[in-house]
Amino acid sequence: MRKIFVFCVAVLFLLPMSVNAEGKQNPRISNISSSSVVISWVADEKCTGAVHYGVSTDALNLTETDNSRRENCVMRIELKGLTPDTAYYFETVSGNIVDSNSGSYYTFRTAEISEEISIPSHLLVGQVLLDNGENADGTMVYVTVEHDERNSTALSCMVFNGYWCVDLANLKHEDGTAFTEWEINDTLYIEIEGGEYGYKNITTFITILGEGETYQNCTTPTGFKALPKPAAPQIKADTEEYNRILIIVFCIVLCMIMIMVYLLRKDNLR
Repeated sequence: MRKIFVFCVAVLFLLPMSVNAEGKQNPRISNISSSSVVISWVADEKCTGAVHYGVSTDALNLTETDNSRRENCVMRIELKGLTPDTAYYFETVSGNIVDSNSGSYYTFRTAEISEEISIPSHLLVGQVLLDNGENADGTMVYVTVEHDERNSTALSCMVFNGYWCVDLANLKHEDGTAFTEWEINDTLYIEIEGGEYGYKNITTFITILGEGETYQNCTTPTGFKALPKPAAPQIKADTEEYNRILIIVFCIVLCMIMIMVYLLRKDNLR
């Protein structure tokens, strides 16, 4: 009888009182170098974020966090101190929502340490404003170049004081080598991800405007619409259902404990 009582108490304390739900956050990978990378995504609500990562899907033992809790729900985490030419796996966490890519995990490969080559700096600068004229700080801007039907990996920058800036000298191929073949008039793709602020994409061309290029047309126009989030209600429903199950199990175990206590007292009275 006493063994059963101890077992019930142990089960009660081992039950989880909260749960991390699985969801899709569709993280973006950008600014890949031989030792760092930027992971960014849009959460379903204002919360803290994290990236669990490692060199094996069985050991995501490294963590970086974003505790900014931005109003537009955009997350940006830079992973530093990485090993060159190495495959990494990761999952993202937004509050209690985990995105492990359905258990397959997301992956990227750091660039090799290449020979020092002189690549001229070519800055792109733009401004991002909200419809009311305020700075769209916390918005992510992604820049990709297409040359001869081949695309570079994305460069990214988070808007600060209304402005963003990237250097085309940092462009990379998918294999991590420098994307140096771009030319004037190559296609330039600019994506503006503002989360709750909205989304916009611009297709333009590389030109020369002095020492760099300024794209004032990145200012958001009237009608900068919010992004739909169809997956959020389902995630919430799954979490609530799991919590209801936990409450039911908790009540069952509590009843078992009360019965055991009653039986123990009855035995002692004999």
